[in-house]
Amino acid sequence: MSTMLHWMETGRTSVSFAEKRPTAGALPPPRLPRPVRGVLFDFGGVLYDDTVWRRWLLRLLSHVGLHTHYSSFYYVWDRDFAADVYRGRRTFDDAFAAYLRSAGLPCGLIDEVMAACRGLRRELDASLRPLPGVRCTLARLVKLGMRLGVLSDSELAGDELQARLAGFAPVQAFQVVVSSIDLGCTKPEPVCYREAVMQMGLSPHEVAFVGHDQVELAGAQAVGMPTIALSGSPDAEADVYLDRFEQLADAVGLPQRLAVAG
Repeated sequence: MSTMLHWMETGRTSVSFAEKRPTAGALPPPRLPRPVRGVLFDFGGVLYDDTVWRRWLLRLLSHVGLHTHYSSFYYVWDRDFAADVYRGRRTFDDAFAAYLRSAGLPCGLIDEVMAACRGLRRELDASLRPLPGVRCTLARLVKLGMRLGVLSDSELAGDELQARLAGFAPVQAFQVVVSSIDLGCTKPEPVCYREAVMQMGLSPHEVAFVGHDQVELAGAQAVGMPTIALSGSPDAEADVYLDRFEQLADAVGLPQRLAVAG
């Protein structure tokens, strides 16, 4: 067994939602200025923890001598490489290998890193689980008649994402699942939000966008959507800030008698 493969088996770590979540006070969460009829969710970082393989990869790269910081490493990846993957312009493997080369990783190690990442990504894809509070909160929103959708920058088509969401909420809880690869563009381009809202049969001001990324929240605001930041970046601007998913039912302005029902 190679050193890298041995590390794959013994050095794997994960990041819990509690480790990312800021400390919450005792006060109830604020509400949007007015109630909405629908909620449009980002996928990674909101409904499930998308940092597991990213943090694992940084530990692997550190193990082979490439030391970097999470924010700077993935800022470049997301901006200059991943966006083309999510728009369908190149494959993940092609983009990722190119990024590792640009980061200075020796060619001899790139193949090993790529193989290790493929294995972990397959494992994570097969065991995707919602973050704490997601399943019960979505069930409550469905029961109360809220229209739900997902807008994701992804290399997977919308129907594939819909299949992965099967265990996150009641059957067909998400009326709309929109993927960037189907649109050929990524957030924060206005067409992404407008297409998702149109498919939900609502107007932008009737649908709250729930995200954690500053740029993507700003994109939703630009088309007139109320916004909710969930455990987001410190500089994210939104109408409402939440640190627990369970606070969402109150935040979207459901009538109090309904919000406590069930």
